[in-house]
Amino acid sequence: MRKITTLALLMAGSCAFALTKPKVYLNPGHGGWSPNDRPLATISHPMLPETGRPDTCGFYESNTNLFKILELGRILKNTGQYYLKYSRKANGPYPWVKGASDETKYDRPLAEIAAEVDSYRPDYFISVHSNAAGDGALANYPLFLYRGTDAENAVAHSKEMCTKMWPFHVEAMKAKFEFQSAYATSTNIRGDRNFYNYTWTNPKGYQGYLGVLMHGCPGYLVEGYFHTYQPSRHRALNPDWCGMEGRRYARGIIDYFGTTADTLGCIMGEVRCKAKRMDGYDFYTYSTSTNDGYLPLNGATVRLKNEEGYVVAQYQVDDNYNGIFVFTDLKPGIYYVDLYCVGYRTQQSRIASNKYTVKANQTSYKTHFMAVGVAVPLTPADEINDAVEAVPASDSLIEDRMTVRLYDASGKLVTTTTRQQLDYLGLPAGIYVMESCGRTMKYQRK
Repeated sequence: MRKITTLALLMAGSCAFALTKPKVYLNPGHGGWSPNDRPLATISHPMLPETGRPDTCGFYESNTNLFKILELGRILKNTGQYYLKYSRKANGPYPWVKGASDETKYDRPLAEIAAEVDSYRPDYFISVHSNAAGDGALANYPLFLYRGTDAENAVAHSKEMCTKMWPFHVEAMKAKFEFQSAYATSTNIRGDRNFYNYTWTNPKGYQGYLGVLMHGCPGYLVEGYFHTYQPSRHRALNPDWCGMEGRRYARGIIDYFGTTADTLGCIMGEVRCKAKRMDGYDFYTYSTSTNDGYLPLNGATVRLKNEEGYVVAQYQVDDNYNGIFVFTDLKPGIYYVDLYCVGYRTQQSRIASNKYTVKANQTSYKTHFMAVGVAVPLTPADEINDAVEAVPASDSLIEDRMTVRLYDASGKLVTTTTRQQLDYLGLPAGIYVMESCGRTMKYQRK
């Protein structure tokens, strides 16, 4: 890990390490729902005849990059240990019109972004993208690019940042949750000048290839996966799947600077059916060495219970043929999932395949298979909770098993659960407003 010292360490180019909190510049690549955002068809969001592109909920790299960066930034901000600047925090315009005055409102010129980076002088720059080959190709692996040659980076520490981030990024691939076609036992970290076999010099005298890296601050561009690997593209329609990639970047940055790591953990899983395959679907060519060929179960309900049997969260799988579900900010410990989907046998017993061990600052990954059959409704949460003993009583004025609604400081609904279950959710520290049966009171997490 890199320690932040009280003395500024001069670096090549125009940047230096921060005297206090590190400064991080976050660049979600592209921006706008335009042809430049590399739109591609998916099963649920095909190309529209009037535009030749999907609707704004379909696959655009600008969307997915933004989902990742916003989650990355949220986590760093919540630590209170970083200064952040974004090249953009929104997408648009819609409808996109070529030549309109707002055509590049969020799809900003790379030279403009690079100049802004030089002006901000961050200690860490990251530009998040996804890669492409021929659509339907089975290539899928990360690529990290810094400005310079393979032998030497143009800005000190840039290559080191890539090297330290690599194991955090490939975590899901190492877990066999995401398909990785190459670099399973090596890294794919390159200088942009050698990778593209071309060099140009900008007006400031910087030499390189990628325009967004033509500045004097340490950092890199990451192509996290190939969106032309079609199952991954369908996963990317789920913002929480993208957000987990952003969370892995946040963990890597926190480790690099040696600031306080997350004390909570996460779960990311998928629900599929082994009896049905994805053969015959358009826009879904998959590797036969993976689980990607089994039908993802759209609309499945996934309910999370802690070791004592209390329901702590619930997730509804989307209809985008990915089967993905995500639970975040969980206290370390043992959890089980209940699975429900119309047309499939309900799973709500404590079996090994539905068990997760959550660890601090880590994500647990698992694929779940459901058998075709009669779906039995999940046992209501209050009946499960009534059967649980030896749970410490709350001293709240609101009784433990009362349904409560929890709101954050901005008034946004955080969750609807029982008073007892709030203590197991692993919510971020802060003051919340708890409402139940006409009563309103503060709820504090330390």
